[in-house]
Amino acid sequence: MLRIILIQLLLFAIPFVVWALYTLLMRRKAAIKGPMFNDAPYAWLIVAGVGCMAAGLVWLAVFSGTPGEGTYVPPRYEDGRIIPGHVVPADEPVPPQE
Repeated sequence: MLRIILIQLLLFAIPFVVWALYTLLMRRKAAIKGPMFNDAPYAWLIVAGVGCMAAGLVWLAVFSGTPGEGTYVPPRYEDGRIIPGHVVPADEPVPPQE
């Protein structure tokens, strides 16, 4: 879960980092001094960050997780160890439950 939260925070930060690098390079090229973040387009950066986060969540939902079809087998204790829960595809037999 922490990994997913960190990925979303990084996706949100991408527009801010790109804007800061662009501004830094343009100011260095024009030899402008002074504060860099006074004229930042914060609203657009936040909208772009939320867009990146939404794209990341859609990507996560579509390309990860378990298959949608099949039977869920809950975790169980067997021979002194815990067998984690998993999804058995519809065409395979489901192990017996105790």
